Amino acid sequence: MKRKKPSSAPIELTPLLDVIFIILFIVIISNALSTKKVTAEAESEAREARREVKILESEAAAKDETIESLAAQIFDQEALKDAYEQRIDELEGSVIGRRVKIISISCIYDENDTTHRKLTAAAPDAEFPAADFGNDNAEATFARLEYWLAQYIETNTRTGGDKSERVIIVLSVGPDRILKRDRETLDRIIAGLEAKYVDVY
Repeated sequence: MKRKKPSSAPIELTPLLDVIFIILFIVIISNALSTKKVTAEAESEAREARREVKILESEAAAKDETIESLAAQIFDQEALKDAYEQRIDELEGSVIGRRVKIISISCIYDENDTTHRKLTAAAPDAEFPAADFGNDNAEATFARLEYWLAQYIETNTRTGGDKSERVIIVLSVGPDRILKRDRETLDRIIAGLEAKYVDVY
């Protein structure tokens, strides 16, 4: 039998990969530092809001409306803090570049009222408008999130063509302070998107 000749000469990729990884690490470090700064500011604001709530609660003449407003601010800051902390973990623990985009999804519940939840989602270059919801509008809220995710995926991914031009989308759900039924709903949404789109994980 005749030995087949190779159709093309091997290509040396090492120098190109070195350059790509250097660029990726610069982007990761820059994003992580920026996110840490925002998280620190969110934590500071949450601490200040808690301090003001305690002062108002200790004063008998404090208005209930003011306390509720500050409690809502604390809840908002906790939701932001949860999303940013998750984002930091992903930036520091993964190689993220323009070819891999992680969407962080958070769905925390209010410790004083577990029917009150806040749903957030953030990609490197887009955000899902934070949504407060309860049991009565949970289905509609998750449907809005699913539609937003599908639109983002379709805008940022390509089917077929050269693999080097494809973008990978990773959907990540925060593990803390999430109700079991909300986690199951998000898992179903993600499973559906993974089945529909090739480059979604």
